[in-house]
Amino acid sequence: MTFPSVLVTDTNIWIDLENGKILADVFRLPYQFFTSDFAVEEFIHPGWTTLQDLGLQTHGLEPEFMLELVRLRQNHRQLSAVDLAALLLARALGASLVTGDRRLNELAKAQGLLVHGVLWILDEMVTHQVLTTNQATIALREMLDQGARLPNVECQKRFDSWSS
Repeated sequence: MTFPSVLVTDTNIWIDLENGKILADVFRLPYQFFTSDFAVEEFIHPGWTTLQDLGLQTHGLEPEFMLELVRLRQNHRQLSAVDLAALLLARALGASLVTGDRRLNELAKAQGLLVHGVLWILDEMVTHQVLTTNQATIALREMLDQGARLPNVECQKRFDSWSS
């Protein structure tokens, strides 16, 4: 079963969105946001309670996915159990994965998942008129100023597009 309006998120996405000062705004998008129940303890800034109150939902993994998590962890030690749980949850829900982790992105794509990052989230926020192009530019600059590791070329494309 596929849920195109469902996005499974990695924890790093929320840090970038908070740093961009658009954390609450993202929940105005026409998507349901999920994370695995493995990730709850990782949410410090922003805190889990804040994200839950805004609309982030958790979802557990079925037993067969737990076994696969163990197997994947043995073969992909550079990825945490939390990262791999997000990948497996996206696959279980037929959802897209939203992550800023390059290794997780590569593994998810190799497994046939649709993967997006925080720049795509910003694009969606502009497309759905949640943010103006000026607000998106400011948010992206804030993210970069706070140390977000985003591809320079892709960021510049957005700055150019949003300023025209």
